[in-house]
Amino acid sequence: MPPSAADEIPGFDHTRIAAAGRKWDAVRVSRFLGLQALQLLQGREGAVVMDSGRTMYFFVPPGSTTDWEVPQSTALGETNHVVLPPRGKEKPPGPYWLNSPHHMQWTDTGLLRKALTNVLKLNRPAAPDLDRLKLDQIRGWSCALCGTRLISDRSLGLFTGRSILMSEPTELWACAPQCRRVDNSAKSAGR
Repeated sequence: MPPSAADEIPGFDHTRIAAAGRKWDAVRVSRFLGLQALQLLQGREGAVVMDSGRTMYFFVPPGSTTDWEVPQSTALGETNHVVLPPRGKEKPPGPYWLNSPHHMQWTDTGLLRKALTNVLKLNRPAAPDLDRLKLDQIRGWSCALCGTRLISDRSLGLFTGRSILMSEPTELWACAPQCRRVDNSAKSAGR
């Protein structure tokens, strides 16, 4: 259900900045995870916004994300705002509606949680060695697993390490769809 004009303020290029937690909550995920979750939802998703970067937003019933604890996703409820694309904008550049709110309601929060959890199980990446990461890996310019310059990537999630550079939760990225790095366990098994 799209927000009313009273819940919005004008943004750049006909976008609107809307308060979450009133008429809807939102769940922010990386584009990589979100697109896979859409496949598992099989048409049962509601309104979805793609931003101009690497993230997308699923809109869910208000108040339904208070106990949200799905890794690599963020629940946006009261005290949060989302930049909404212009009504009817369904193509890039900039933020756009992947699924328009005009003919769809919200995504069921339980179904979205299950879809994202299943995607995360399928894409469980190898854990990076946080003590050996270089600045370009921390910044997301190179794969956190193998060091290759990133052209196509996937999020490994948020990590916090012991070094000063990793003292705050930092999202790390890896080659997509699979890193070329061979895990030590695979080497020792003779694969």
